[in-house]
Amino acid sequence: MTRWRVALVDDHPIFVAGLRKLLEAEGDFEVVAVAHSFEEAVAKILPIEVDLVLLDVTIPGGNGLELLRKLREVKKGTVFLMLTVEEDERVIVQAILEGARGYVLKQDSPERLLRSIRACLSGEVLLSDLVYSRIHHLVRKAVPQERSTIWEKLSPREQEVVRLLAQGKSNREIGEMLFISEKTVKNHVSNILQKLGLSDRREIIFLALREGFPEEAK
Repeated sequence: MTRWRVALVDDHPIFVAGLRKLLEAEGDFEVVAVAHSFEEAVAKILPIEVDLVLLDVTIPGGNGLELLRKLREVKKGTVFLMLTVEEDERVIVQAILEGARGYVLKQDSPERLLRSIRACLSGEVLLSDLVYSRIHHLVRKAVPQERSTIWEKLSPREQEVVRLLAQGKSNREIGEMLFISEKTVKNHVSNILQKLGLSDRREIIFLALREGFPEEAK
């Protein structure tokens, strides 16, 4: 069984203790570092091997986004997931731009957090429903007067998958919503990336932010 090495960065000891207990109870997560400040995170995480870093946006001694940027420069293969109470749409978008694989709010359920972590470790991009609503609002403000035709390269089903990907849904969730298998979802995602000339799921979100979402099927 794969055992994922996890680092936690948050300045609330009680929250971190609960999060650590939640993860280690799963059996396939090992918390290898805990940091309560920017400096402590850099000192503890940079020298070790770590698969996943869960970090807050607000931390003493610096900014979670700055920390994300600094760690990613060295930890190329590490997955970063923001776990925070910060709902500002600009922060959400910046976190994704900086390479966060997921953005989950602390008020989400433990089950949702665990699903998000596992999906992110599998290469997916996960967002809380409230986080998506913030981004969707931003997209609606940014949509140009003439809707982009880029989505016309995709089939109607692929456009449905794009909308759900941009909402931060996992392959499993998309499959359940569209009544198709996870394998079929993965095939759709591969086709979408190829047709649009994109390299990963985060770029689909960037494209949606720039061009607006595909129109809903009538």
